[in-house]
Amino acid sequence: MKVGVVFGISELANPRNFEKKASKFITKLAKEFDVVGGFFVSSRREFREAKGEVDFNEVDAIVLYPLTGGTENALKEFEVYRRPTIIYGDTFNNSIAAGIELREYFRNRLVPSTLVKDFNELKATLLGYEDMGETLDKFLKMRLGIIGRISPWLINEKFELPYMSISLKKFYEYYEATTDAEGWKAVEEIVAKAREIKEPQREDLVKAGRIYIAIKRILEDYHLDGFTIGCFDIIMKIKATPCLALAMFNAEGIPAACEGELNALLGMAIVRRFFNKPAFMGNIADYGDDYIILAHCTAPLIGGYIIRSHFESGLGVGVEVELPKGKASLIKIRGRKAVVASVEVIGRERSEHRCRTQMKLRIEEARDFIDGTLGNHHLLVYVDSEELADLLSELGFEVMLY
Repeated sequence: MKVGVVFGISELANPRNFEKKASKFITKLAKEFDVVGGFFVSSRREFREAKGEVDFNEVDAIVLYPLTGGTENALKEFEVYRRPTIIYGDTFNNSIAAGIELREYFRNRLVPSTLVKDFNELKATLLGYEDMGETLDKFLKMRLGIIGRISPWLINEKFELPYMSISLKKFYEYYEATTDAEGWKAVEEIVAKAREIKEPQREDLVKAGRIYIAIKRILEDYHLDGFTIGCFDIIMKIKATPCLALAMFNAEGIPAACEGELNALLGMAIVRRFFNKPAFMGNIADYGDDYIILAHCTAPLIGGYIIRSHFESGLGVGVEVELPKGKASLIKIRGRKAVVASVEVIGRERSEHRCRTQMKLRIEEARDFIDGTLGNHHLLVYVDSEELADLLSELGFEVMLY
């Protein structure tokens, strides 16, 4: 197991006073593991200098040892590597105090992080992370992106994981590089399989196809595993929507969220990566004692569907999908917290006053769930709720299971 080691000391401290302690620690750890690094940092500048000399991207875990307090800002920079991290604290010089602060910083960014204070604990934790290595790698190495901006009405959106940001200007460059012929070819088969086409005209379908092609090329060029897009700005600019493109990507196995919501994208990516299942991202449109209605204008094309316009604007191309009935889960992620509920998909709803895809879900104590959830957009996924909750816990989320 390859372990990266870094010591933190305050800028007020004399490094010479800690050389013997650091050397002893490294020598002991190197008897059990393949150790790299072992340097001191006191500031972000020193972190940047060390980053150019030692690459922690390929280590299995990182051990941060704050030898003194006042080291938090330098050591927190190692979060950029997104590797399982152990904070080693001792009982002197405010080491543990700094360690607790660091641990929470890493956990809030969903980097597995544990505070230990003796070598046996350290060894056991490293071996535990080694056992979970494959699972953690699948999560920590995801490359997610946002095209455009987070929709301004998502007032609870908080996301502190790294992601690639692609401007709408760049998106429009990709879009303008597509042709009408490419756009139609991209959606021709989808259109042919639709049960019905209501509002959209051929021009709308061509634009939807061009959006799909543009995003597909962005995913390839930026090496993204999934994306979200600030769709309402696009509606205003080109009088078209990405709803159909998102439906196609989710059916193809590429997590694709709307309204620029990164938390929903993260949930989609987890469910796809670990269970190979798509997710329906929806608004809660209604609820009662034992049911919730989930609605949105895009949904993975995994059932029969009608091609519609986008509900709020009346423009572009949305989809009305009849998702499969049966056991499923409802999930909402915000930051390091998640709620998961066991539900049963019992059928479609049809109202012209809601988004196009409308599914009624049976859920016990629905009002309690609504009272305890973390904001709007929820994901409907055809995954066992207990398995999903267990996985999220392993990945570092604080999970409430309904």
